[in-house]
Amino acid sequence: MKKYILMLAAAVIIMFCMMTAAQYILIKHGSQAEQLAEVSRQLVCGEQISQIRTQVERSVWTMQQKAEKNLSNPDGYYAIANQLVRTNPYIVQAGIAFWPGHFSRKGKPRLFAPYAFDDEPLIKLKKQKSSTPNIRTSLLVFDYTEREWFKGPITDGKSFWSEPYMDGAGREIIMCTFSNPIHDESGKIVAVIFADVPMETVTMMSDDNVSDFTDDIWLLLGMMLVCLIVFCLIIWRAVLASVKYKADKIDVDKRNLIEEIEKLKDINHRLTERNVDLTRKVRDLMQKTDSHYFG
Repeated sequence: MKKYILMLAAAVIIMFCMMTAAQYILIKHGSQAEQLAEVSRQLVCGEQISQIRTQVERSVWTMQQKAEKNLSNPDGYYAIANQLVRTNPYIVQAGIAFWPGHFSRKGKPRLFAPYAFDDEPLIKLKKQKSSTPNIRTSLLVFDYTEREWFKGPITDGKSFWSEPYMDGAGREIIMCTFSNPIHDESGKIVAVIFADVPMETVTMMSDDNVSDFTDDIWLLLGMMLVCLIVFCLIIWRAVLASVKYKADKIDVDKRNLIEEIEKLKDINHRLTERNVDLTRKVRDLMQKTDSHYFG
């Protein structure tokens, strides 16, 4: 039993040292890899964000020129918004928001903002724009005049990038909006063309940069799992050894008890024979005594 206890203690110490060493080495390596990955991610993300911004801005500017030539046909803006979403892989929603009352004489609502949106933006992000995106068109139903993407170009007359915000359509997507003013023939700002770009696009494009660090974490978890399995096997072996030791001890005690019982039986048998012999001698002695006095 002592041998198994010593084996168990030695195994526990060895396993603990191995796990500690592995954890220290991998965490140290992982920390360095994480730092390098973070630097790389910042550089790559900066370049990717710049590329995305450029593509979005070019698409919006192209559609802006088309929109400024189509001011007499308000219904044509649905097609412009649809084309903007369909042709740019990073835009999930786009539209043209007019100054309140601009098309009131043509029977349009005071707040007239036709827009198009991708009905499955998350799927589009994963596939990077399918050949047949599910795009729908509608009108904005809220007061967009208080939104920063509308007020920025209207106030400054310049292009505007909004701060990240949560999409209010119930899709829980973090968005950034790029908007640009639309001018009429006299140069007056009459509308804002806008395009929504989900931040998940950048996140997905930078996920591969941390794959090495993730691999190190899985390696560490794998080693710890192997150590845990080996440790459990050692514990199980020690438990079996303990059970076997107890069983052997019980068997020894049982054998000793049986031997003692056999000894007691032998002593009892001898005492019984001796009692029988003494009884016979007493009976013979009594017969001789009777014959002596009464003979």
